[in-house]
Amino acid sequence: MSTYVAKRIRFRNGERHSVLQVPYGLPVHEVTLYLEKFRRKGRAANTIHSVCTTLALLYRELESANVDLLGRFAGGQFLAIPELNRIALAAQYRLKHLEEDKAVEDKPGLKKLSHIRFRRKSSRPEHKAVDVNTQASRLRYIADYLSFLSDSIASNLPKNQREAFIAERERSLRFFQASMPQVSRRVRLNARVGLDEDETNRLLSIVDPNSSANPWDREFVRKRNWLIVVLLLASGMRRGELLGLQIGDIHPNQPKIRIIRRADAEEDARRIQPNTKTNEREIELSPAIMRALWSFLNNERHAITAARRIPQVIVSDEGAAFSHASIDKLFAQLRAACPGLPMRLTSHVMRHTWNDRFSEQAEALGLSDTVEQKARNLQQGWSDNSTIASTYTRRYTARKGREISLKLQERLDEKFK
Repeated sequence: MSTYVAKRIRFRNGERHSVLQVPYGLPVHEVTLYLEKFRRKGRAANTIHSVCTTLALLYRELESANVDLLGRFAGGQFLAIPELNRIALAAQYRLKHLEEDKAVEDKPGLKKLSHIRFRRKSSRPEHKAVDVNTQASRLRYIADYLSFLSDSIASNLPKNQREAFIAERERSLRFFQASMPQVSRRVRLNARVGLDEDETNRLLSIVDPNSSANPWDREFVRKRNWLIVVLLLASGMRRGELLGLQIGDIHPNQPKIRIIRRADAEEDARRIQPNTKTNEREIELSPAIMRALWSFLNNERHAITAARRIPQVIVSDEGAAFSHASIDKLFAQLRAACPGLPMRLTSHVMRHTWNDRFSEQAEALGLSDTVEQKARNLQQGWSDNSTIASTYTRRYTARKGREISLKLQERLDEKFK
């Protein structure tokens, strides 16, 4: 049985793209044509790869059900409701091995998995549910791809057969789209929030290179990881923005760094290139943090010969540019080694924490809501009228809400005296 995987590719000019293929086989032609429309629109490489991974899920489910999609459509028949139900069910769960770098190698002696059964209460890790946003996104891409492919094939059918086929498709896709979950905009109680002041101080004391609680042994790793945490907390930048930061982005005479968009940069050898999702901007750092940054570059980083050949600031101890997975591993090691840290601790929590501190400072300075919003949006790379800040200030907003609520309750307290 073949195994469809989403494979990332990198062209000579640095552009990243994805294809769907069977290992050691050619890419699926129809999927390549479909993904090309995303490429023409200038969609991010990670977005294209997400679509490709979703289509790997679709093709695997059809294959395990012995459904020949092209043959079915060429015969003027669309997918049946039970088949669409099966696809919608599979879209609810996390699936391993949909990407080439996660796939099991096809080695002699390995028993191939011929079928996956999905059960809501399964204890197997590949059966964990995805969030409703991911599920809805998968179903939208699958529906759009089925429409794209059926339109292409229907053009070659006789008129009467084509009209019947299109009518059947519309009925089936309406049913399929009805199974898409509603994405709630309500804030959940366990939604991600920033660290409070005590948690922030605890984190900084642990990652201090001279701390006995620091979980890393090598001096270079200690100083680099400390710098990563400090830069994330100080700037509120995203993980991808930090990983894309180059030495040339650091102002030589002023405590400033630039966040630059470099999608498909030729000089970036990483197969999965970290990207800046927001607007380009300039961030000012304190003199102390700037001195620490230059000290790391001129000493620890410069001592690694291989690192001198690449422009990225954050590198491994072998001289390679850091990856998303490396950042995730860093925070996973912190969580494992330091039980006192919040189990929700990730690099993105640093961004939430920065926004909470920003709100507190804006309040202390007496800034108006309009001025605060514009200042925050500029620092975070959002558009002037963006309201996304509400996502990143839940802890601060909740605290202010509690304070106001308690003030209101003081009037009631008087009646109990």
